Amino acid sequence: MNHKVIDNFLDKEIFNKFKIDIFDKRIPWYYRERQVLNNEHEDDIGYYTLNFFSYLKSDFTNFNPYLDLIYEKLKCKSLLESRANSVLKITKKNKLFFHTDYEYKDCKTAIFYMNTNNGGTVLNKNKLLRINSVENRMLIFDCKIKHAAEIQTDVKRRIVININYF
Repeated sequence: MNHKVIDNFLDKEIFNKFKIDIFDKRIPWYYRERQVLNNEHEDDIGYYTLNFFSYLKSDFTNFNPYLDLIYEKLKCKSLLESRANSVLKITKKNKLFFHTDYEYKDCKTAIFYMNTNNGGTVLNKNKLLRINSVENRMLIFDCKIKHAAEIQTDVKRRIVININYF
């Protein structure tokens, strides 16, 4: 499988509850200076993140009821990392910073879009392929495919759930 897009991934009622919870103003988001590790480019504006699962531990377990449904639908056998990314609105389209999250064989990357906006994900597979940010859409692809976040210019925040798994 190279990539797959699934619209209306979660039941609408469950998705709407998840969206309300993740956009809650009381959530303590953490700032990451760069979108891509070791990227020293001055145009890399960084983003805010919530780690749900990394380094064999779980954080923000209050999101587990939603995440467990997602992991089950993905047929996830083992998690490498699961987190929410929140990017703030910019005034002009950003430079794309292509990267892979992991280089493991048979590893998948899944990006779950929490809101609709004019940002997206660009896959670099022989040619560039843009996937629009549409709420409740799941994008699944082999983790070795280079990809980049295209930051939105139309809404204040773009939130995606990024999952790397076997």
